[in-house]
Amino acid sequence: MEQSETAFQLRVQAPDGARGLPVVVFVPGGGFLSGTGNARWFTSPALVRDGRCVLVTVNYRIGALGHLGPRGTAHESQRPLRDLLAALRWVHDEITDLGGDPDNVTLAGDSAGAWYAYALAAAEETTGLFRRLALVSLPWEPPLAPEALRDRWAVVTAALADAGGLERAPLDAVLGAQADLSRAYAGRGMALMPAAGGPVPEDLHDYAATAPRLHVDAVLLLSTSEEATAFLRPAPEAAFPPEAVEGFLRHRFADPEAAAAWIDRKHPGGSGKDRMAEAMTLHQFRLAHLELAAAATRAERVVHLGGFSVQSPLPGAGSPHCMPLPFLFGDREAWADAPLLEGLDPEVFAATAAGLQEWFLGFVRDGRPRAGGEPLPPFTPEDPRRLEFAGGTPQVRVPGELGLVPRR
Repeated sequence: MEQSETAFQLRVQAPDGARGLPVVVFVPGGGFLSGTGNARWFTSPALVRDGRCVLVTVNYRIGALGHLGPRGTAHESQRPLRDLLAALRWVHDEITDLGGDPDNVTLAGDSAGAWYAYALAAAEETTGLFRRLALVSLPWEPPLAPEALRDRWAVVTAALADAGGLERAPLDAVLGAQADLSRAYAGRGMALMPAAGGPVPEDLHDYAATAPRLHVDAVLLLSTSEEATAFLRPAPEAAFPPEAVEGFLRHRFADPEAAAAWIDRKHPGGSGKDRMAEAMTLHQFRLAHLELAAAATRAERVVHLGGFSVQSPLPGAGSPHCMPLPFLFGDREAWADAPLLEGLDPEVFAATAAGLQEWFLGFVRDGRPRAGGEPLPPFTPEDPRRLEFAGGTPQVRVPGELGLVPRR
């Protein structure tokens, strides 16, 4: 899509005659570098017209223009959060006139959008602006340390020195420097994202510490069964020798042998790339969601946990990061050119979309997700259950990865 510096707007979708309907403010993701709330992908008659809710999608500053500035400070790196805070305040003040209930708002997001949503839910400034939090593929990704931000700022500043620096360089030059930065940090963490400081605490992804700060009544979490294939699929198999995988397991899991055994049961004879994708999925998503679910429950928030495992026909993709979005928004035509869906059985799509929307819309309406017309009990650490969307009727199951403790 065309990129613009003057794209900061909300898109509000509401059914005819809307009045006092529950509101979803959805923050799109994009790895902190891309994304828009105006894409056709987020057009959703299924949620808006059939589900009877008001859907707000948001644009916010991203990439170098969102996370860097003339001084390279943490405050400058947090522009997206201030944009989203402004959007939430606008929704609170104005959504009544567009058919929504300002006292029944769910803040939702996917990937980086879920990261921002979690940070906002733990920040005092947003108290009273939303009641519930729905996080799709929230990554365990602590904010950058100020020194790490400074390193990235120095790379971009040097690249733009002859073009007038960050403040004066033309947009094409800024985007070129941003692309160079992304390549420089490939495999070394996020190229750009907010840094710790002020309203973004260093312990943001220490869920035991931050879950009690969440000013919401209920939390909904959804992750896929092969999140990391979205990031690793293009890489060559040679990039994942056995020693690299074993090193990742040693540094990321308290019991690397148990994690390796779990992965080998799921991927018998799997390649190094298969095993690394599974290890990353466990560490950054599946186990992180279990950690957050337990911490939020102990902090007396109602938690509902979901898993998504519909397999893409695309070879090697599995059920990757972003896979639930077409099913959640439910308009397959809007996603007709998505390679992940090419060749997927239409009946599988329709059944999965119906189940996922029923679950999500129940949460949005009253904090009680439903399956088959019945409210579901919340997650508890004593009896941990996850609703699995695998292509047929959703099933409540005990997560198979319980007991694999990550090392943080």
